[in-house]
Amino acid sequence: MNRSDKKIFAAKSVVIAVATLCASLSAPVFAATDDVKSLMDLLLKKGVITQSDYDQHIKAAEEAAENREFKEKRIDKDVAKANEFLLKNKDAGQVMKNGIGIQSADGANTIQLMGRLHMDYRSYSSGYATGATEKDNLTDALDVRRARIGVRGQIEKDFKYEIQGTYGMADNGMSDSSTIVDIAFVDYAANPAAIFRAGKFKMPFSLEQLTSSNNIDFMERSFANQNEGEYVPGKETGVMLHGSPVAGASYGLAFSRGRANKNAQYDGADFIGRGTTNIAKLMGRDDIVTHLGIGYSSGKVKSATSYASARDESRAFSGFFGGTEAVSAGATRTRSDVEYAIAYGPYKAQGEFFQIGYSDTTGTNAGSNAVKMNYNELLWNITGESHNYNNANGTFGWIKPNNKFTSNGGLGAWQLGVRLSDFDGSDFTPAAGKTAKATSMTAGLNWYVNDNVRFMLNYVETKYDDSVTIGTTKLDKIKALMLRSQISF
Repeated sequence: MNRSDKKIFAAKSVVIAVATLCASLSAPVFAATDDVKSLMDLLLKKGVITQSDYDQHIKAAEEAAENREFKEKRIDKDVAKANEFLLKNKDAGQVMKNGIGIQSADGANTIQLMGRLHMDYRSYSSGYATGATEKDNLTDALDVRRARIGVRGQIEKDFKYEIQGTYGMADNGMSDSSTIVDIAFVDYAANPAAIFRAGKFKMPFSLEQLTSSNNIDFMERSFANQNEGEYVPGKETGVMLHGSPVAGASYGLAFSRGRANKNAQYDGADFIGRGTTNIAKLMGRDDIVTHLGIGYSSGKVKSATSYASARDESRAFSGFFGGTEAVSAGATRTRSDVEYAIAYGPYKAQGEFFQIGYSDTTGTNAGSNAVKMNYNELLWNITGESHNYNNANGTFGWIKPNNKFTSNGGLGAWQLGVRLSDFDGSDFTPAAGKTAKATSMTAGLNWYVNDNVRFMLNYVETKYDDSVTIGTTKLDKIKALMLRSQISF
């Protein structure tokens, strides 16, 4: 082949390549082969290409078109199958993003697994009274504070349920092999403004008590909630009407069989009620929470001194308070609570004021006697998260990290808090080795790793107005350093 022929061949190849590419790109798959053939016919007729060149490129164009058509049909088929699968299973599988559960195809019936595990370490030190024998009567603890698992869900949308058990939990660890029904109730919730509940559940009283142990601001609740069932109604069996008639307001009215200070003669139901309002929400503002609430309870109790089962906020010592007075059989026990909370951005202030009164006591200060308690706390989310307030039930929930902790540099949510608490039983005459008044300070650092894991570090210092006796040692102060690792779902 001479130089002139080579130039002609190169020119023909360039023309063929450019023409074929243009035809392929400018036409849909079904028309690409016809366009290429028409172009090749023209080039052959003009003598630009030979019959051999023509046959070769026509065959290549046909094969390329067939391959493209097959791929596009396969992609269309796969996409159709994927869409069909998603539509078919849109109501099945996981119930919540942050949970494990299933639901029926129509979404009317659901069941979700729930649980929590709180592991605690507590180190105690004593403040010995003047002249007291310095003997360590406080035992450091490493225990499982809570281990619970259960299910919740709905049946035909209108019926809600929850069943949860506590496994092997004694006050100081897993030494108890029993299983306790912690919560078990059914709601008829067709109308969110008037929900009927029956079973064992938390009674409508106290913001701190109604806040889940997964979400409380400190490892332990304040003085009043340490004597749960006596000073503050807890998880008790009964019936309740509750709901949220308007956004920013909630109520609960319950009759409870109680779980403390009752006997066969005085086992009548306690009336318990609570009402809350978020004034800011009622005014149309969602950037701030201004929570106000009141609680009230009344019912007959047996002759007992269970009012004296006071425990400090580190769980080191139960029974620091006790009066020489006894509650008369059939006395009326009234419990009242005023609560407030203000939350704006990462800041929150919260507090409650409790009074537990007994209408008839015998002893030195016989008559009507009351125990008064309060706490006030301040919280700051260092990493900027807002506080999660539920307008439907007037409580606070989990702090959701803006950036979950990851190996790529997420910090999670960090929180600082301080709480001051006061206990006043001065209506009663302190028994030997007991005190009528106590104060407590708790400082806390919380780390919300993600939506399910939290670590808590608390320092608690409790001071007694009069020295209390533990064993043979008199103490006027107890200090505790406490650490919790927590997982919940």
